[in-house]
Amino acid sequence: MKKMAVILGVLSVCFIVVILSITNETALPVSAKNHQLISSSLEKDEMLRINHNRQLNHEEIVVLTDEFMDILVQDTGEDYKVADFHTVESLLTEFKRVATKEAASPYVEYYYEEEPDGLYILPTETPPWFIADNDYEIEYISDNHVKIIQENTTDMYGEYVIEIEFTYDSTWKISNITHR
Repeated sequence: MKKMAVILGVLSVCFIVVILSITNETALPVSAKNHQLISSSLEKDEMLRINHNRQLNHEEIVVLTDEFMDILVQDTGEDYKVADFHTVESLLTEFKRVATKEAASPYVEYYYEEEPDGLYILPTETPPWFIADNDYEIEYISDNHVKIIQENTTDMYGEYVIEIEFTYDSTWKISNITHR
């Protein structure tokens, strides 16, 4: 009988310790969780949770970065006149689906020229960009702000690092891009 009481006591203590550790881990404030770096090679396809109700996953990162580049590289005629947009402002409006104006403006200003008869793309290479199949790290900046950091090596650009920030305001959008 005494053995049974000792065993039940030990099991009760173990149960309490397990419950307390689970409660303490989930009770951490979001800001304490946000500063972890996560390697995509380990968790690329897992949902990355932000503030328990905003999620950014690998697929969404790929969709946003691909759409950004699709908007940046417009169809043109032989004279490099853009077919679907006639002004810088109309092109920037198209970017609003995937990026903030602050993130898109430097690219539009660099790659496009607005003339009285329409919008022209300057013939040059696209910028070094996010490569969906390569590893990257994710840095949680705040509840609604995430930065991905990717180091790449390509024949065209050599070694480079691209940092893309995403901000959540009803949907995720690219809010800043840095190349190094």
